[in-house]
Amino acid sequence: MQPDFLLIGHFTRDLLDDGSTIPGGTALYAALTAYRLGRRVAVVSADAPLPADWPQAIEQAVVAGTAPIFENRYTPQGRVQLLHAAAEPIRHADIPPPWLAASVIHLGPILAEIDAALIAALPARTIGLTPQGLMREWGALPGVINYRPWLPPPDLLARLGALILSIEDIKGDEALAQRYARDCRLVALTRGAQGSTLFIDGTPHQIAAAPATERDPTGAGDVFAAALLVRLDETGDPLEAARFAARVAARSVEGRGASAIPTRAMLDPNADHAAG
Repeated sequence: MQPDFLLIGHFTRDLLDDGSTIPGGTALYAALTAYRLGRRVAVVSADAPLPADWPQAIEQAVVAGTAPIFENRYTPQGRVQLLHAAAEPIRHADIPPPWLAASVIHLGPILAEIDAALIAALPARTIGLTPQGLMREWGALPGVINYRPWLPPPDLLARLGALILSIEDIKGDEALAQRYARDCRLVALTRGAQGSTLFIDGTPHQIAAAPATERDPTGAGDVFAAALLVRLDETGDPLEAARFAARVAARSVEGRGASAIPTRAMLDPNADHAAG
């Protein structure tokens, strides 16, 4: 299979109270979203146990090492995230060369496994980046993960077709998102139920959130990102892509985990046009 949606980033293993782990990460939610929207999907990641119902049609190139292990602890002061096992970087040589012809390449680092050299080596097609994993630092393991601002050079941002991040990712720093938008042609800043701001060539446009009865917001930002990249590839229209992504993300929070990520047939047929 020749993929038309390539996801580069590690699956994760998320530690539960009983010591077992469940799969997660941007790679899981974004790859499954693209697949359910009809794309031929491939993933470059360290090996990790995947859900029993994981689609066999999603191909994987396995990177050396094991997938990172995260633990979330919830305290009166908010969530504390711990890292129990890191993972190896992803190199250009880890990517099967034919896969680089995919019309969409979604970079979904979870733990700084993607660097500027890899981004610079990718073909200049639709490259989307969700940079949350580039905003993390940690010490000895197991250890607490802390936030660090991501300050890439302008030429790296200019290579991207889209940068998608949440207001939580940047700790509410609106000025940082605006800084990215000076050099990246399309920046989507999501705000959960408050919708998103889409910067097109630096000009902000407000995108309303789609109505939803929220049960589980886990992965919603990754779903939004993948849906935006899929629709942008189909139409070339950023505003249409963002509105479409908002509808897909809204449906995804109405169930538990990845179970509610919709197919195209599940979306309102009056709100969406056929792929262009």
